[in-house]
Amino acid sequence: MNQVAFILDNTTLYWYSIVLALAVTAGICFFMACCSHAGVRPAWAAASALLAVFLSLVFSRLIFWYCRADSFRSLGQALTTPSSGSLALAGAFLGCALTALILGSFAGGTRKLLDCMCVAGACAICLGRLGNFFTSADRGQILTEMTFLPWAYPVVNATSGELEYRLATFLFQAVIAGLLFIVLSYLFFSPRTRKYLSDGKLTLLFAMVYGASQVILDSTRYDSLYLRSNGFVSMVQILAAVALGVSIILCAIGAVKKCGLKKWMILVWVVIAGLFGGAGYMEYYVQRHSRLAFFAYDIMEHCLVVILVLGIYLWKLSLHEPAQTETD
Repeated sequence: MNQVAFILDNTTLYWYSIVLALAVTAGICFFMACCSHAGVRPAWAAASALLAVFLSLVFSRLIFWYCRADSFRSLGQALTTPSSGSLALAGAFLGCALTALILGSFAGGTRKLLDCMCVAGACAICLGRLGNFFTSADRGQILTEMTFLPWAYPVVNATSGELEYRLATFLFQAVIAGLLFIVLSYLFFSPRTRKYLSDGKLTLLFAMVYGASQVILDSTRYDSLYLRSNGFVSMVQILAAVALGVSIILCAIGAVKKCGLKKWMILVWVVIAGLFGGAGYMEYYVQRHSRLAFFAYDIMEHCLVVILVLGIYLWKLSLHEPAQTETD
């Protein structure tokens, strides 16, 4: 269900589409602001924004078509009929990454462009997820207790017509993205912290935090997207786990380069690997014992939080020392 906002002749505008358009606009504005602060020329910043939006739309639709081919008559309809079907956020990440690779050398560096995109992207995701107040998507299991915000939000069952209170997954995603946006903005714009950050560090932090959150939150959704070859773990969970793992590996490499290889680092890596296994097992467990979902998600959450804490510690160790300036 997608609530109608306006009907103009033969054109129907939906509230979700309006909120999503405003979220993208806000993201572009913050991206331009970040590029200006980072010294990226306005022309290349604008070109990056336009290319990122175009590629994101194309890849978002392609990925959604791949996972939900039965929603379209053909691939051509998926790409040329924006009013039908939906979009996959993973495509936006792919579109932004390709834009940074294509135009990064002209805009001051791929990693610098990615940092700007991560700050702006967190803002856009936060606002965009709020659009699901007007849809029945991005929700979890039916709740019989705590049937109030932020835990649950009512939705009308399309089959029975009854009102159901389902876990408001979209709202948790919006809150996490909003908090991440605040932290990244402070780190990006504050002179006190920016001097410690080389290009690409904010991207790693974004990938860790957002990846960890999506590993558990996407598991709660009743409308997750799955690979055609795997109907057990959602595609978003797989990508989020990969993003979390790769970012931690890069941070660990950076920490070793800066501090040298320490024995305790090996212990940290082993603990992180074990916690990854624990989180993965709890995903298997919740799939087999849905009535014990609260228990399974509680354990998974604790595993991911500890992984994130250790990963952020490695990220902090990998930061470079600020340049020393002589004073009179």
